[in-house]
Amino acid sequence: MTNSARITTFAAGACFLKTCLDLLRLEKLNQLLKSRKRLRLIENCSSLVAALLLLSQVACTATITGEDQYAFYDPDLVQYVASRGDFPVLVIANPFGAGSDEALLAGMHLPGFYPPAPFKATTAQAREDGHLVLVFNPIHAATGHGICTAPATQTAPAAGAANTLRLHATFCYGRDVVSEAVLEMPRPTGLDGPGLGVALSQLLSALLPFRNRDHGDCGSTSGGFC
Repeated sequence: MTNSARITTFAAGACFLKTCLDLLRLEKLNQLLKSRKRLRLIENCSSLVAALLLLSQVACTATITGEDQYAFYDPDLVQYVASRGDFPVLVIANPFGAGSDEALLAGMHLPGFYPPAPFKATTAQAREDGHLVLVFNPIHAATGHGICTAPATQTAPAAGAANTLRLHATFCYGRDVVSEAVLEMPRPTGLDGPGLGVALSQLLSALLPFRNRDHGDCGSTSGGFC
C-alpha cells in the first residue's frame, strides 16, 4: 500500500471515528434533553396537582346555604334576561375595594347551560326587570325579599368576620325575589385569591339552576310534557 493510500485510509478512518463520536454526543444530548423534558414535565405536573389540591381545599371549605327558588323562578326567565346582551348586577358592600365591581363581575360567568352573557354592574336606581343583587356581609336577618326591595339596608360591613367572606346573592325581577343563595368561605386576599372563582361558580349554579325543583322533573314550566 502506498503512502498516499495509507493517508487516505487513515483519513477515512478518522472521519468515520469522528462521525461515530458526533453521533454518540448527539445521542447523549438527546437523552439529556429528554431527561430535562421529563423533569420539567414532572415539575409542571407537580405544580398543577398542588394548585388543584389548593383549589379543591378552598372549594370544599366554601359552603352554599339557603338556596331557594320561588314560584316565579323559571330557567326561561334567566335565558330571557341573558338574551338581552348584558346581565345586570347590583353589587352592595364590595369588600375588594371601591371601583372593583366590574373586575369582580368579569370573573363571574353564567352556568354553562345558559347562553353566554357578560355580567354588567348597575345601580339601585337603574335596575329593572331581571337582575342579580350581590350583598356582601349581609345582616343575619337578610332575606331575598329585603334584598330586592331595599338592598342597601341588608348589609352591615363592619359586622363581617375578618377571616370569613359571606355573600347573599339574589335573582330579582323588579322588586320581586325569584331565587336566592348564600355563599360562605374563607376570605380571600383579593379577587385573584385561590378558590374564589370556583366558589362563585358554585353559588351561581345554586342561584340559577336549569330547572326549578318545585316543578319536578319537567324542568321549565313551558315544557310540552309538564
